[in-house]
Amino acid sequence: MIGVFDSGVGGLTVVRQLLKYFNSDIVYLGDTARLPYGIKSKDTVVKYSIQNAKFLENKNIDALVVACNTASSSAIEILKEELSIPVFGVIEPAAKKASKHKNICVLGTESTISSNAYVKKIRKYNNSCKIKQIACPLFVPLVESGWVDNEITYMVAKKYLSGDNSDVVILGCTHYPLLKGVIQDVLPNAELVDSGEALVESLSKYGELFSGRGVLECYTTDSKEKFSELGKLFLGKSFNGVKLTDLS
Repeated sequence: MIGVFDSGVGGLTVVRQLLKYFNSDIVYLGDTARLPYGIKSKDTVVKYSIQNAKFLENKNIDALVVACNTASSSAIEILKEELSIPVFGVIEPAAKKASKHKNICVLGTESTISSNAYVKKIRKYNNSCKIKQIACPLFVPLVESGWVDNEITYMVAKKYLSGDNSDVVILGCTHYPLLKGVIQDVLPNAELVDSGEALVESLSKYGELFSGRGVLECYTTDSKEKFSELGKLFLGKSFNGVKLTDLS
């Protein structure tokens, strides 16, 4: 059983990949009562991440996946120290995949960008490339409003990205894969790296640990109904039985 957490429903894009490639048995926690993590301090994100991880650890998981880019940038090393099971984040796999290019652009929340987490990891593999970072704070609310392919979203993407000539663009937030089409239209010559896909690709050597029957159990810290409704957009299918939990 694999535990996965995110600040909301966006991490279901990572769950989607885990189900697709490994048919993993997954316990998912979406901390919707306290989102967004992207505008909170590092100390707060670390505190929330530890609470989330402990909740999932109590479900007898065999490994933890931190789907949230903000939590991965702020808390991944602390979680590895706190937990007795393997812990995987979304930043290093995407950084490693993108590092093969000369001109790299990272898109993310304000917190992820200010942490320089992607820059540090990219430099680990390629110290001579050029790295540009762009915070895209409006992307998350646009996706959560269901505006993934319309004129307003395109205008916002053009405002953020127009003129960028990077070889590769890292989608450094779990919401951003839903905007792939719009982003690719604005940057037709760039390769897009989905942090969730990159993570799953990096887990191939742990296949036995992640394989299962495709059982998904979901918990949320706020409205079950809203989680289910919005979750369909990220997971790509309907699901039932979301449970409400209080982490305090």
